[in-house]
Amino acid sequence: MLRRKVKKWVDGDSGTFTNGEKFRLARVRAPEKNRRGGTTALRSASGMTSRQNNIVNVEKVARDKYGRSLVEMSNKHGSINNRLRKKGYTNKGR
Repeated sequence: MLRRKVKKWVDGDSGTFTNGEKFRLARVRAPEKNRRGGTTALRSASGMTSRQNNIVNVEKVARDKYGRSLVEMSNKHGSINNRLRKKGYTNKGR
């Protein structure tokens, strides 16, 4: 398990770490920020990390077709992936 700092969230399920590495949350599917519900998803994800100064625990699972790291992310409040899925941001069969 690695500790990383999130530099920026691009949308509700992907972003960039301060070291420049791009990531996507594994098993989470949130709308793009310019789509309906996208801003809400972005705020949810960034809110979960901002309380901890954007420092998170990261477990790399794989890479996606765009070269981003697929990650399981958590902080002291638990899994960010699972909390976003409970809010409804799931793969819905995909």
